[in-house]
Amino acid sequence: MRWDEQARTAVETALNESDVLGLRIGPSAAWCDLLLHVLALPETGPLDPDARRILRLNAPALVRVLLRESLPDGGFGPALPLADLAAVEEFFAGLTWSGQLYGWRFLDEPSLTADWPAEPSLTVHCGPEPGSRELYWFNECGRADGGYCIEGTVTFEELTVLRADGTPVPLAEFTADGRRYWQALADRDPRLSDTAQQAAQTGTPAWRPYTRISADRG
Repeated sequence: MRWDEQARTAVETALNESDVLGLRIGPSAAWCDLLLHVLALPETGPLDPDARRILRLNAPALVRVLLRESLPDGGFGPALPLADLAAVEEFFAGLTWSGQLYGWRFLDEPSLTADWPAEPSLTVHCGPEPGSRELYWFNECGRADGGYCIEGTVTFEELTVLRADGTPVPLAEFTADGRRYWQALADRDPRLSDTAQQAAQTGTPAWRPYTRISADRG
């Protein structure tokens, strides 16, 4: 894709308030997949009943994950060690509720990790080059034993988008569906009514068992 301010903003708009529910590295570390439930509104028709998307970060160089316990004062505890990416998957699989990726800015913004400790929970070196782009993600979530924040960064070269079954989604379509959702929300489009959103989320396939904080997103 052509990287410029407009392209960056389009991708970030499509990612805003998505649920991050998995992180996987492909064979030979050729890519790193971020598993998402996104907010996407097609040009015509109702909300997509399967809003799972794979954000594929190609040629990843460095993957970092930070897992911390949420504290009563609103802060976070120290980094909890994660042995490998299988442990990350195990953590996601144990979620009982999941938060959303909010804030609108997720690409090439070093300040988003300003509060990180010197050593995160897990660091995976995938390639020798530093990576020209960096994506930041997080999920404020919970398990039976309490609340947590899991977050991470991936440095990479290029990104593509797929559906959960591996069908490619043109990046222009991905960003347009995201932008259309937020515009429809502002316009009070009936396709985003409480009833319509609840109907779209009933039986929605999940990457891992979890419960949304709220069925109404707007």
